[in-house]
Amino acid sequence: MRLLSLLFLLACWPLVAYAQSPDSLVLSFQAQGVSLEAAFKQLEGQTGLRVYYAPSALPAKTVRVAMVDTRLPEILSEVLRNTRLGFFFYRDYAVVVVPEEMLANRYSAAYYETLKTARKRAETPMEESATYIPVGKPDQVHPSGTAKVNFRILDGADKDPVPGAALQWPDLADRDAKTDRGGRATLTLPTGEHKIKIQTVGFASYEGTIAVWNDGDCLIRLIPLPELLTEVQISAEAADANLSKGQVSVTKLDIKAIRKMPTLLGEADVVRSLLYTTGVTSVGEGAAGFNVRGGDTDQNLTLQDEMVLFNSSHALGFFSTYNTDLVSRVELYKSILPAEYGGRLSSVLDVRMGEGSTERWKLKGGIGLVTARLGVEGPLRKGSTTLNAGMRASYSDWVLHLFKDLKLKRSSASFYDANVGITHRWNKRNTLTASFYAAGDQFTYNNLFGFQYQTRSGQLIYRRSFSERFFSRFSISGGTYDSEQSNTDGTLSGLLRTGLAHVKVKEVITRHLKNEVKLDVGLESIFYKVNPGEQVPIGPVSTIQSRTLEREQGLETAIFGSAEWFATKKLLIVGGLRLNHYRFLGPKTVLQYNGLPDIGTAGDTTRYGSGASIASYTYLEPRLSLRYRLNRNNSIKGGYARTSQFINQIFNSDTPTPTSQYQLSTPYIPPFRAHNLSVGYFRNTEENKWELSSEVFYRAIDQLWDYRDFARLNANPTLEREIREGVGKAYGLELSARTTRKTYSGYAGYTYSRALRRVAGINEGTWYPSNFDKPHILNLIFNYNLSLRHTLTFNFTYSTGRPTTAPLTSYRYANNIIVPVYSPRNKSRIPDYHRLDISYTIGQGYNKRKTFKTSWNLSVYNLYARRNAFSVFFTQSPENETVANRLAILGTVFPALTLNIETK
Repeated sequence: MRLLSLLFLLACWPLVAYAQSPDSLVLSFQAQGVSLEAAFKQLEGQTGLRVYYAPSALPAKTVRVAMVDTRLPEILSEVLRNTRLGFFFYRDYAVVVVPEEMLANRYSAAYYETLKTARKRAETPMEESATYIPVGKPDQVHPSGTAKVNFRILDGADKDPVPGAALQWPDLADRDAKTDRGGRATLTLPTGEHKIKIQTVGFASYEGTIAVWNDGDCLIRLIPLPELLTEVQISAEAADANLSKGQVSVTKLDIKAIRKMPTLLGEADVVRSLLYTTGVTSVGEGAAGFNVRGGDTDQNLTLQDEMVLFNSSHALGFFSTYNTDLVSRVELYKSILPAEYGGRLSSVLDVRMGEGSTERWKLKGGIGLVTARLGVEGPLRKGSTTLNAGMRASYSDWVLHLFKDLKLKRSSASFYDANVGITHRWNKRNTLTASFYAAGDQFTYNNLFGFQYQTRSGQLIYRRSFSERFFSRFSISGGTYDSEQSNTDGTLSGLLRTGLAHVKVKEVITRHLKNEVKLDVGLESIFYKVNPGEQVPIGPVSTIQSRTLEREQGLETAIFGSAEWFATKKLLIVGGLRLNHYRFLGPKTVLQYNGLPDIGTAGDTTRYGSGASIASYTYLEPRLSLRYRLNRNNSIKGGYARTSQFINQIFNSDTPTPTSQYQLSTPYIPPFRAHNLSVGYFRNTEENKWELSSEVFYRAIDQLWDYRDFARLNANPTLEREIREGVGKAYGLELSARTTRKTYSGYAGYTYSRALRRVAGINEGTWYPSNFDKPHILNLIFNYNLSLRHTLTFNFTYSTGRPTTAPLTSYRYANNIIVPVYSPRNKSRIPDYHRLDISYTIGQGYNKRKTFKTSWNLSVYNLYARRNAFSVFFTQSPENETVANRLAILGTVFPALTLNIETK
């Protein structure tokens, strides 16, 4: 207590200017047979410094020192030799003598400032309240002047955790953070009193003061609001996360906002919502997958937790495979990928599923015109084991039967998907999650042809917390994707089966260092087994040859590491390395060629045994993102990523079909490789009411391939002869603006993008557009809140028509056969695409006593019934003229009504 009193006196001592730093002060000092106290007083007289000490802590030592022209630190060290005491200088006017063990924690200036604050607070005590929360005790302030605070943000109504809540500090902008899925956030803060503001969707803003004295916990309860969400938020975190986050080119979707958008046939959809963000598009309505910054659909890694999904679409692209009732977070990394992710060239869609309520059971579902869904979550064992499960199914045949066209009446379409996830917590440090996913689709047209495809996937994720700053995540996942295409049309009738199976093992270790550095290191390995094609004839008149291709195997392994470092308060660096190693494995019979496969002749074959390495590729991939915060409202970001891809989907149509086979890299079919660059400027106005961003990107694809004209791809044992190698490039500009007001909100996004290729043997080796090249894309969203429960939403989208190859002229051949002469590949374009959608949402009521809460969504897709072309094909008229024909998948207006149900 004596020492603490001295420290208080020191903290309150007036500032004194000293002409010379005590560290560099040189003097002569002699003390022969005096006590420590007498020696200290003699030093005070010679130097003008004050010496603070606790008399009771001084040993009975006789000081004998004689030193001439010696620095003061050396004199003090000699005076205190063999006393187990040490010293440090406070500013330029004092010396503090303390036990040596206390010097391990140097007393910072922030420590003394906090003591001043604590003393004033002791004179005018303030009880803990909802807006003033002390953490630790004032008499236990840490000498470093910082403390670790564990925040827990809960729903004030039902005590559930609030994930994604933004913690904002008006005087500590670099400490802004968000809560995780458990409503937790751990921050290292300067000691003292700090203003805090907490914001998140669906809750009233919280403003208060946190008095940080020492390490401790801070629990804050938010007041829920009955307000409806206002716009498609591309983030569910801090209001200025677009400025503060270090990773560049990341899009985050708010799941609750997705459910309010106008939808096709009433089903809220993750993938279709992504199409409203800059840099993301699709080939057209009815196209599977999505394209990101000039990348093909198979260049996107689509994840559900740790499970890899090889088909992200239902019903030939009209619905996505993700059930939004079960999803907790959606992030899309566009071209600039963190080191943790690899194996794809263009993007990563990281979808995380919820873990289920730990407090009570809940039901959630909906009924629409063509789909129904039901989900359940709750505690299997309170406090330790939770369930999160759901299922969707369609019943769309009745819609097809409404059409007058007999071909549609004889058609059928349906899909389903199911998710089951169980999470068990042994304690605060160990968590295990087991999940299973199944999906299936069936489609037939006029009983002539059809598709069937299904996915089966499962995973185990074990999370271990060694300490508050040291974590690990181990996962093992795998699954199968099988597809079948049938054709019963005469001589071409037959079945084509393709598929693949995979197993993935991944370990990630995360360490938070004390100097604001976050480290991630890990290992990932994926084993693929691919069925490249099995062809079977149907019926006695079929000319299809029965053929089964040999299965193919590949192993992709990577080690990676990354670091997130606050170099300064303004500069945040996220850098990493990923080392990819891929091997094409036996058993396999490989055909040898005399020359290149596309022009050479076939020679002998070589048989490789099981597990033998047929071909291998090793690539080092650096990843880097930089964020420089100019001030509170402006920041600049940039990034670079080297990417590679060892498995591709094979198709030369406008878009891949569910039965398009997957092809591993082989000795003759190389991986895709690309350099990705991006630079952006981000600006928020005061109070973050407007978010503005601009970003330019460039991708240099130094290794890709395309197909020769009229390539034969299905069940082809010499597929490499249909492939031509080349290079590509994609570049563009992305602009976006977003605003949120009490009664309205809006979003506008514009993308200028080009995706070009140059491949030997195609278009005489000149550059040509890719099938998905769309230079101009514009998306507009406007939400108007008629009241707290009623919301009106408008979506408008426009894009340039995609490229196509059209006949320029024709000539007459023998027997009056007309032969068309086509333009160079993708020289022409189909008509531009544009569409307006509208939806009206009636939100949940305010009566909290009701067990079931209901809401309604009425939407109209393609309000002015434009016949947007999916493709243009050409036929010959009776007058032998070439006629262009527009194929519109959805050429009319589509209304939908959905009832959503949720238990309290």
